[in-house]
Amino acid sequence: MRYVKIALACIVASCMTLLAGGSVVPVGTYLYANLDKVSNAPGALEIHFNTKGPKRLVIAYGQKYRKMRKDRDGTTEEQRENYKPRLAKLANDGQIARFDKLPPDYYDIIVVDDSTMTIHEGISLHHEYEQEAEPDKETIAKYQEEIRKSLGLRTDRIGGWEGFFDNKQIERIEIADVQSGVLMQQMRLGTALAESGEVLKGCIHSIDVVWVERTRTENNDWQVINRQQLYRDEIPARTFFKHIQLPEMTGIRVGRSLKKVNINLPEK
Repeated sequence: MRYVKIALACIVASCMTLLAGGSVVPVGTYLYANLDKVSNAPGALEIHFNTKGPKRLVIAYGQKYRKMRKDRDGTTEEQRENYKPRLAKLANDGQIARFDKLPPDYYDIIVVDDSTMTIHEGISLHHEYEQEAEPDKETIAKYQEEIRKSLGLRTDRIGGWEGFFDNKQIERIEIADVQSGVLMQQMRLGTALAESGEVLKGCIHSIDVVWVERTRTENNDWQVINRQQLYRDEIPARTFFKHIQLPEMTGIRVGRSLKKVNINLPEK
């Protein structure tokens, strides 16, 4: 029995190491497109912010090829790289963010700053044309409650992507019939291990867009059908980011040339 316990402990430690591995990988190496591997598209986007932010991450999330709209099966490595969110190159202490090699699309912008612990975002979780008819207010409220229960901390599940994080906060839900889009934050406050086996001193944070579908069960659970992780890192803060939604950061159209836009980031 003693050896069984030791073996189980080793398995758990190995799993935690794998799950926490993303936090020690430099930001942008797997969540965001590698510009050396993408097509040489003609579009570019330059954003001018009203404030400086040398530690901010600025992400452009194209609408056309998201996982809910474009199946990755049968695609090439170059195509899959093209479909990933893009990470901006910053200038002027973060007051200017530039994206190059952008294919024509509508882009939602996300700004994450762990020095101020804020998220500014304009993510379109579901297009209006994707739903046949908008549910009434009573149905929307009912579905939102069901989704929060399904995606929150569960005592009846073991493992899965939701099992690693022990704190969750849903920021927004967009209902589209029996399929819906959810923006949520997740944290792991419990012990997590680095690839070396050492205990991580910081807290692992994740920002996710999750697409869910209502099941035909007695409990009316919503199951995760796809997920896009937009941010994952180990940082000192053990609290959630402050969330601010900005409609002007939604659906910025980029064609076959450079587009420049100005965006004000409010503190509240």
